[in-house]
Amino acid sequence: MWAFYDGEFVQEKGKHVQLENRGLTFADGLFEVVRTIKGRILFFEDHFTRMIKSAAFFNMEIPFTSQETKEFASELIRRNAIEDGELYIQLTRGTDLHREHRFPSEKTPSTFFMLALPLRRIDAENWKNGVKLLTYPDLRHKLCEHKTINLLPNVLAKNFAYSKGGYEALMFRDFEGKKVATEGGSSNYFLVKDGVFFTPEINNILPGITRGKVIDLIKKLDYQVVEKPVTVDEFLEAEEVFLVSTVSRVMPVRAIDQVCFSVCGDYTRQIMKSYEDLFFSSR
Repeated sequence: MWAFYDGEFVQEKGKHVQLENRGLTFADGLFEVVRTIKGRILFFEDHFTRMIKSAAFFNMEIPFTSQETKEFASELIRRNAIEDGELYIQLTRGTDLHREHRFPSEKTPSTFFMLALPLRRIDAENWKNGVKLLTYPDLRHKLCEHKTINLLPNVLAKNFAYSKGGYEALMFRDFEGKKVATEGGSSNYFLVKDGVFFTPEINNILPGITRGKVIDLIKKLDYQVVEKPVTVDEFLEAEEVFLVSTVSRVMPVRAIDQVCFSVCGDYTRQIMKSYEDLFFSSR
């Protein structure tokens, strides 16, 4: 398999990143995961713009323009003969031989690489029968609006869900005696109650690209969508619940802990169809 590393196409199995890279020593970096279909890169500009904004926030430099990166990515996909896959993009602050917490006093080149991988396997029955979520405390930092590579809390949440037979975690924070839902380990969530869609507001959670597309679709279908603090109890009392992400697209939820929901409800079915139409027509 080929990879793209700091301006060159290299063999993925080769040794490229130095051990003192700040991405390894401090998780000082950002990433994006982008879906690809038959050589097409879906919503690339949305993903790359998000990385640009976060890089500016953390004072990192992306060494290539959006157009250059997309051209490199297309060539990488072609070289690896990826039909249905995922494009992984990562940026770190680069190598710091002194391994100090403080940023390097002299400007060091950032590290930028991409991988083009076959799509991870997801059971197609999940879109038909829905998936189960397990609630789990949100243990993350206060920079969740940026897609950093600090993912250990997400890994713990998702593996807790896997260990209980679930597909994802529904993370929550305690606020004024209530459990306020945030997001999943790699997903955003929506619920439907009395014909209105609700989703947690962007308050220290990631502004998911798929989340934004789905909100636009809900509005185009002339439904009301409310972004606000949503408690776990509100999710448990919902008529329908679904999750969204780059890889899962729009997926119905059949249960949260021991509470079950209608699958697949009329509202969820409409959003699934609308997103599939957008997904397979986008370039």
